Amino acid sequence: MLIVLLALPATAQWSRLIVEPRDELRVDKPEAHPLKYFTEFPRLRDESGEFCYLCTPDKRLAEAKNEKAKTDVRLVGTTQNFAAYDVMYYFGDDSEPTWKSILVRIGPDSYREIYHDQPAEGKPNPSFLVKAGEATLLCLRDNIYRSDAVEECFWFGTDHVERLDFAPVWQAARKAVPPERRIWAYDLNPRTNFQIMTIPVGLRSDYNGRCCTTGVVYVRFKVEGGRVLVIKADFDPDAKY
Repeated sequence: MLIVLLALPATAQWSRLIVEPRDELRVDKPEAHPLKYFTEFPRLRDESGEFCYLCTPDKRLAEAKNEKAKTDVRLVGTTQNFAAYDVMYYFGDDSEPTWKSILVRIGPDSYREIYHDQPAEGKPNPSFLVKAGEATLLCLRDNIYRSDAVEECFWFGTDHVERLDFAPVWQAARKAVPPERRIWAYDLNPRTNFQIMTIPVGLRSDYNGRCCTTGVVYVRFKVEGGRVLVIKADFDPDAKY
């Protein structure tokens, strides 16, 4: 497969979403690296600060070299001339991945990490591409545990990748319901909902805050230039979530 790589302007902004037990979610802007930076001695990619705490750099490297670990690099897909890959990390004799990274190839053996997952509960899953109107997005649903999960989507421009902020959807849903009702601001379900560009938003129970009682807000949206724009929000008080 021939992949055409674009020259990236120096002003392109690349950020990385980090999921890890200590801080849950945080964002930084790391540099690009060759592929082996992410696949060789996986424990060196620890973002929790727990691996070989207080070790010298030499000791930390030695410990990472001695640990039984492997990586599996999988092509998720290509959009806007960028190839995106899942890197699954396995430690010890685990048959399921413990960590996950999403890398975007930006040049010959040059990769940007846009997502790094070290879950406290649940596990990583393969990422996937979905159509959202005219845009092709890279989405994920990781760390599923009870009623919780990490759901994120990334928009690909011509010179960088942007994490989509779905806050406008939840804000529109809140405005559409009576003041005393509370929404369930979860469950993007991109594979299903993005086909019709509408996210059904459920309502929390008045008794325990769990999802969901009668009533649904249908929020129609579009993705434009790396932004989520709400078109309309309709509240059906009799609908079942």
